[in-house]
Amino acid sequence: MLISKPRASDLTTAEPADESLPIIGAEEIEPRFRAVAGRGGERRGIRLERIYWDGLGRMSSAGKMSTADLVHYTASQLPESGNLASLLRVLSLKWALRRLDTVEDIASMANLNAIIQASPSPTILLTREKKIQYFNDPFLSMLRQRLPSGDTAQLTKGLRFSIDTQIEEAITTLNLNRGKTLNTGFSIGIGTQAMRGQINLALAPTHEKSMLIGYISRY
Repeated sequence: MLISKPRASDLTTAEPADESLPIIGAEEIEPRFRAVAGRGGERRGIRLERIYWDGLGRMSSAGKMSTADLVHYTASQLPESGNLASLLRVLSLKWALRRLDTVEDIASMANLNAIIQASPSPTILLTREKKIQYFNDPFLSMLRQRLPSGDTAQLTKGLRFSIDTQIEEAITTLNLNRGKTLNTGFSIGIGTQAMRGQINLALAPTHEKSMLIGYISRY
């Protein structure tokens, strides 16, 4: 059976099975040659794909060293039969995965819930599907004060919450204006009771999916 080798152009047109997976461009798989000078003037010729050079560059910046120093450090760990380019690839990926683990831990849902609970003002976590994922005690106290409706379970079970800005529009606006907040109106209804107010929205610091933290400023 004859198996044909995929062409570079095929890599740019194939759609990933998962939309979260990146598409790889043909230029990204072509190794790039660089001559790196060590501390003693020794020059090493290294061929790596662009993504690994980018990774080494980030490592160098984070460690406040030059890429040449990083290569020298890696070469010092190279076993006699080892390949420096392969070791640099492993080092780059290992560093990236360690950073990813740290970010995922910080941006976990548990830590996000802690941010909601620590707020002294009524605060919620709003999903893309317009559902309140988390809320804090001040939010519950606001509901009890403005919309008295029996016990807590009855109060939250039939809760209707909406903001004056479309969720998708709010997420897009905040993504385009990083570090900014968006102030808009909101409405809450329980049965025949309703209330309105103002809420400040910010992108939730989570990697799992796009959500909004809402700090109620007036009600």
